Amino acid sequence: MNGPPPLGRLRRAVAPGLTVLALLLIWQAASSFGDLGAVVPSPLDVLRQMGSDAHYYPQNAAATMSSAGQGYLWGNGIAIVLALGTLPFPRVQALLERLAVGAIALPLIAIAPLLAIAFPGDTPSVILAAQAVVFTTLVATVLGLNSVDKTSVEVIRACGGSEWTVIRKVRLPAAIPSCVAGLQVAAPSAILGAIIGEYMGGTRGLGVAMVQAQGAFDVPRAWGLAIVTSLLAAVAFLVLPAATRLAFPWTRSTDTVLGARAERRRPRGGGGLAGLRRAVLAVVSTVVGVVLGWWLLVLVVPGGDAVARGPVQVLSYFADGDTQLVTSDGETQDALSYLLSSLGRTLVDAGVGFAAGLVLAVLTAVLAHEFAVVERILMPISIALRSVPIVAAMPLLALVFGRGVVAVTVLIAVMTFFPVLVNLLLAMKAVPRSATDLFSAVGAGRRQRITKLLMPYSLQALLASVKVALPLSVGAAMVAEWLATGHGLGASMTVAATLSDYNFVWGGVAAVLLASLAAYHIANALEDSALRRLE
Repeated sequence: MNGPPPLGRLRRAVAPGLTVLALLLIWQAASSFGDLGAVVPSPLDVLRQMGSDAHYYPQNAAATMSSAGQGYLWGNGIAIVLALGTLPFPRVQALLERLAVGAIALPLIAIAPLLAIAFPGDTPSVILAAQAVVFTTLVATVLGLNSVDKTSVEVIRACGGSEWTVIRKVRLPAAIPSCVAGLQVAAPSAILGAIIGEYMGGTRGLGVAMVQAQGAFDVPRAWGLAIVTSLLAAVAFLVLPAATRLAFPWTRSTDTVLGARAERRRPRGGGGLAGLRRAVLAVVSTVVGVVLGWWLLVLVVPGGDAVARGPVQVLSYFADGDTQLVTSDGETQDALSYLLSSLGRTLVDAGVGFAAGLVLAVLTAVLAHEFAVVERILMPISIALRSVPIVAAMPLLALVFGRGVVAVTVLIAVMTFFPVLVNLLLAMKAVPRSATDLFSAVGAGRRQRITKLLMPYSLQALLASVKVALPLSVGAAMVAEWLATGHGLGASMTVAATLSDYNFVWGGVAAVLLASLAAYHIANALEDSALRRLE
């Protein structure tokens, strides 16, 4: 109750301290290494610049955090309300999940300029921050609300309790750890969304300051701004679980049996013709939903024909074979072929980076669960990597790894690694102590405990993370293509937006959205198949 002794606290602080020291030494070495030194200033130079800019940070940080905070509250509030409101209606909840994929799948680099034209002031940054968090929190909250002790639910219902009583007494308390994990992952995403909004057309904030520093080739100032941004995101990430443990102390307990007979979402059975019918219906409803949502969006977007293009206009644009565009290779190609080839390049980039990030996250989660020192070493690095704005990190990655698939893969892996690691590690830590004790009592080794207990218990959290990470990887690929490779849909849509070719931009948005929804359906089918095997 009085906490660990001072010596124990000191031991736990050694690993993160050594990690920070090692990172500083690597940083110093990189700043003295050939061409890399042109974009990697020494830690001392950055520290001096940060000292000189001490008066410069508060006003810019306040603007960015205001936009990020508003977007964070709006996005998470919408996600939690939707998860609770649709809980008694599983089909409606599944439909809303598919629609929410659109929020995270919409490419920020494409819609940020449109929002800057359509909305005044800081509104675009708030919208982008909210967009960046809706899907992550919705998936995490739905997962927590559905992963409850079935016996507890049956007892409440047998005593005459309503569905609201079940939610209030059982589902909400059980959902807190999963929901907090979603809120944690969402915190850096909200800041990143706000910064991209500022970067693409804001008037104040850290994103605007970063644009000015990069435009003036003031590298130490740009690094200082990136560090400040990372620190803000890290503080937001770390404060959430600490505040949760104070407000809801029962979430510290690992004696729960909530995973033993969890009332999880039951996969829909059936196969053959019935399965094919459901698949066709899902595809048709998804396409109809995208088109309908697109049409409604065009009606409400301020600016009218200046930025808005409806489905009919865009379809006519791509159906006209006479429309010729200049590709990144300097050749001419009709609009539809160029869109499809660019999309294919983006999906390949996203797939490679996603696979690398997923494998790395699973291995890291297992090591961090089994060896506490690994978690203390790697989590600060993970938070820092996820918190650095992409627009600041990508030029450095391009210089180190080149402007090809390696740099893109590294960026996407970093983006997808973090949400998978956080959710998976939290699920592993929630394994009932009684189950762990049972495996120890029968003499099970570490390999058996990992393969027979940890991985099956955390499988649903892993699959939920995959559903979040897949659309994230597509968005990250487009940002990398915009900033580094010059190929793919990210680059072609940016050029189109610069040339005010909004037909191509809106067509690209629709194509990315449909591709991300297809990836979501694939992940959902894998989840159903895996859960069916566990029944």
